[in-house]
Amino acid sequence: MRTLLLLLAFSFSSLLLAAPNKTLRCATTHYPPFTIYDDKTHTFTGIDIDYLTFIERNLKVTIELVHLPWARIKKEMTLGYYDCYFALANNTERAQYLEFTTEPLHTTQFGLFSTEKANLNNDLSNSRIAMLRGVKLPNVLAKEYNIKQSNFMHSLSTKATFDLLNKQRVDYAITNYQAGLWYSKGYKNIHAKQLEGYALPVYIAFKHGVVNTAIVDEQIKRYKAQFGVH
Repeated sequence: MRTLLLLLAFSFSSLLLAAPNKTLRCATTHYPPFTIYDDKTHTFTGIDIDYLTFIERNLKVTIELVHLPWARIKKEMTLGYYDCYFALANNTERAQYLEFTTEPLHTTQFGLFSTEKANLNNDLSNSRIAMLRGVKLPNVLAKEYNIKQSNFMHSLSTKATFDLLNKQRVDYAITNYQAGLWYSKGYKNIHAKQLEGYALPVYIAFKHGVVNTAIVDEQIKRYKAQFGVH
């Protein structure tokens, strides 16, 4: 009986982690309300961080969080230095280097933001639009709202996106709807509209061979059930 228990324990450990010290270095970026990084205290809070804390506690691993700019995250995915990244959309290019959970952390939907409520219309063909560099507007939304690449002014951060809007250097800002609501609280008279017709789930992604993602999926499901997350 004792031998069987030892074998089961060993099998679970092997399924969980390839690394013997059970420490995962996970890179993410400041993207509230999902991940909020305080650059003064170097601490993380937010919805996605609650997931990671839950996983860390239940699987008895140590998760070391590292904050990186989004542009750096995109480069690091191919290099294999970090064990995991969140929260990422799954695509063919990234799947070459990373193994994704199948249970999403949340679903991304885009939002349109303006300083004029009356401007939240469906024809943006003649509008100047600020959007984070490296984030592509889905074709279905570009078609629905008559947006061309020439409409965009690309910014280096979401805050810079809203600074451009606040200073009226652009007519609109487009970003993740929930993130945009969080950032827009710091400005006066910014109105929001969720862009329907497109939703993109995002996941935790691990370097191949580090974790059995099925076990992580179960923890994400448990978290959602326990805390009523949909």
